[in-house]
Amino acid sequence: MQAADPLLFEDAGFPNAVRPMQAVSAEAPFSAEDYVFEVKWDGLRALVFVAPDGSVHVHDRGLNDITDRLPELKKIAGQVPAGTVLDGELVATDSDGRPDYQTLRERLAAQPGPNTPLAYLAFDLLYLEGKPLLRQPLLRRKTRLRKVVESGGVLFVPDYIVNEGVELFEACLERGLEGVMAKHVESTYVPGQRSPFWLKVKAVKSDDFVVIGWTPGTPFGALLVGYYERGRLLPCGSVSGGFDSEAYAALGERLAEMATADCPLEPPPVVTAPVLWVRPQLVISVRYSEWSADGTLRFPIFNGIRTEVHPAECVRHRPRVVIGGRAAPGSPAHDLTRFPF
Repeated sequence: MQAADPLLFEDAGFPNAVRPMQAVSAEAPFSAEDYVFEVKWDGLRALVFVAPDGSVHVHDRGLNDITDRLPELKKIAGQVPAGTVLDGELVATDSDGRPDYQTLRERLAAQPGPNTPLAYLAFDLLYLEGKPLLRQPLLRRKTRLRKVVESGGVLFVPDYIVNEGVELFEACLERGLEGVMAKHVESTYVPGQRSPFWLKVKAVKSDDFVVIGWTPGTPFGALLVGYYERGRLLPCGSVSGGFDSEAYAALGERLAEMATADCPLEPPPVVTAPVLWVRPQLVISVRYSEWSADGTLRFPIFNGIRTEVHPAECVRHRPRVVIGGRAAPGSPAHDLTRFPF
C-alpha cells in the first residue's frame, strides 16, 4: 500500500490510500457566507477508490480495507469516471429513515454478503480521472463532484447550503440527527490533518474513548474509559449502559485478550472497588450529555466499537472556535427531504 503522506500524493500517481481530513469542534451553530453547511452523518467515514482499470476498493479512516464487506459498492465503478477517489460516509438507516450507527455495525459484521441496505454519501472529490484535486478549493471540488457522479443505487451526493448554518442545525435537532458540518468554501484538502477550516457542531454529543479497564460482571459490569491529552492517558469515567447481547459478547472477548496486571494510567489511581485493567488498545464510541467539572462524562452510553480509530486519536475535543452571525429571525428552516436517508 502506498504511503499516506500528503506531501507525496501529487507525485505518486493514483493512490491506494488517503488518510481523511478531520474537523475540529465549534462551540455553537453559526451562519456565515464563506462556509458551506451539511448534515453530519452518524456512520462510518470511508474513502472509495475507483482505479484507472475500473476496480473498486474501500478503506475506513484507519486505512483498514473493508472492500470485501461491501460488495454492493463495486457497482459504483459504473457511476463515476475511472481514476476517481471519493470521500464520504457509509450509513445504514432505522425504520424512520435516520442514520443508525448500531445497525451499520451489525451490517458490517455480517458474513457473508449484505443483509441491510446501505448508502454511501459522497461529500468530497479528491481525485478525478487520475488527477489530484486536493489543492483545489472545497466549493470547486463539490461542484465537480455533483457533475461527475451519477447518483442512484447506493451512491448519493448529499446537498449542502451556504450561509444558513443555524437553520440547518435546528432542522437536525428536530430530526434527531447528529449535527452539522461547516466547511470553509476555500479550504483545500489536507490528508490526515485536523483542520480549523472544517468545523463540527454536534446536536448529540458523542466521542471516541479508549478502554482502560472494566469492573467485574458477566462478562463485565462497566467499561472504564479514558482519553489522551498532551501525550498522557487520563481517565474520564465508566460506561455501563447501551450494550446489547452481541456487544457484551464481543467486548467480553476483547477484554480477556487485552487484560493486564499493570494499570495503563500514570500515576495509578486510588481505586475503592475491584477494577481489572487492559492494555489501551480498544476504542469505543460513547454518547453522553456533557463533561462534568471533575473531567468525567455525564450519563455515558455505549454507542459501538470503533475498530477504524487508533487509540491515540482519542483526545478531548475542547470547543474553542466561536464564529458569530446568526441568521435573521424568521428565516425558513431548510427541508431535509433534500438529503437522502
